[in-house]
Amino acid sequence: MKLAVCLYKFFPFGGLERDFLRIMTMCRERGYEIDVYIMQWQGDIPEGFNVHMIKPRGWSNHRKVASYIKQVSPMLKQGNYDLVIGFNKIPGLDLYYAADACYIDKVKNQKSSFLQKFSKRFQIFYKNEQAVFSKQSKTVSLMISETQRDLFKKHYDTPDERLIMLPPGIDKSRKRPENWQAIRQDFRQEFNIKDDESILLMVGTGFKRKGVDRAIQGLASLPELLRSKTKLFILGEGSPEPYQKLINQLKLQNQIIFFGGRNDVPRFLLSADLLLHPARKEAAGMVIIEAIIAGLPVLVTDVCGYAKHVTAAKAGQIVPSPFDQHHFGLQLTEMLQADRKIWSDNGIHYSDSEDLYSMPEKIVEIIKKMTK
Repeated sequence: MKLAVCLYKFFPFGGLERDFLRIMTMCRERGYEIDVYIMQWQGDIPEGFNVHMIKPRGWSNHRKVASYIKQVSPMLKQGNYDLVIGFNKIPGLDLYYAADACYIDKVKNQKSSFLQKFSKRFQIFYKNEQAVFSKQSKTVSLMISETQRDLFKKHYDTPDERLIMLPPGIDKSRKRPENWQAIRQDFRQEFNIKDDESILLMVGTGFKRKGVDRAIQGLASLPELLRSKTKLFILGEGSPEPYQKLINQLKLQNQIIFFGGRNDVPRFLLSADLLLHPARKEAAGMVIIEAIIAGLPVLVTDVCGYAKHVTAAKAGQIVPSPFDQHHFGLQLTEMLQADRKIWSDNGIHYSDSEDLYSMPEKIVEIIKKMTK
C-alpha cells in the first residue's frame, strides 16, 4: 500500500508532529510505503520515510500555503496513492487528522471579521477548510476534540459518519515511573531549587497562543513571599524576546527561564509543582494529559480540548472563559498554597483507569480499512 502524507512543517517538539511521527511509524512497520510532502523538516528523517521537500513561493504564511498546495496537488494525482492523508487542511484529502481549530469559527468571533473576509489570507484558509469539512467533500476527519467537532458540524453541516472521534494518543512512557522521586530530587538539585520553592512549568510552541504572557503576569500577581519562592520554566520553540520587556518591568528576571525545545520534557513534568496552560486557543493540548499521568497538577483554560480530562481526573483547576487575568492570579495563588498531593494522586489513578493511549493504533486500523 502506498500513502501520501501532507504536512506543512516538522519539528521534533510539537504535539501534532509527534502524533504524525508515531502514526506514520506504525504504518511503516506494517509495510506501507510513505511519501511525505513537506515545506520544512527539522531533525533526522526516520528510515523508510520518502520525504519530498516543497519550496513554496511568497513571503506571507498564507501565500506559502497556497504555493505548497499548487505544487503538491498534481503530485498527489500522479502518484497512484491508495490514500492521501493530511495533518493540515488542504484540498484532495481522503483522511484528515484534525489537530487544528475551526478557522471560520475563530474569524467570526473576531471584531474585524467582516473586513477579514475580503483578505487573501481568509480566502485561502477558508477554502482549504471548506475542502475538508463541507457536505460536498468526501474527506473523513479524525477528531481529537469534541468541542471542535461540534464547531465544524455547526459551520459546515459535516455528516457524522465523516467525523470520527478518537481517544488521546499519549505515549505510555510519559506515565510516572517508580523512580520518579529520585528523578525529581536530581532535577531540583541541578537547578538549585530549594524544598520550599515551587516550579511553574509551561510546555508548548506558539508562545502567544499558549498564553506565556498570562503566565508571566500570573507569577507577578502572587503575594510577595510566595512570588519570591516561585520560578517559571518555559519549554518550547519560540523567541523569548517579545516577553523580555514585560519580565523586566515586573522585575522577574531571576525567576523565569526559557529553555527552548527539549527532548527531556518528562523530567520537567516529574519535577515541577504545577503545569500552567492558559492558552488562548488549543484544539487538544497533549501536554495537559502528559502532566496528569506524570502526577503534575494542572491549571488550564477551558478553551483547551483536553481540559475535560482535568475535570474528569480531578487533577487540577479550570480557568473559565472569558479569561480574566486577576481571577487567573487568584487561582494560581490558591493552587500553590494548597496541598497538591490529592490532585497528583487523582492524576495517577486516572492514568491507570482510562484509555489515554490508543489513538495511533486506532488510526492505523482506520487507514487499513480505507485502503482495502
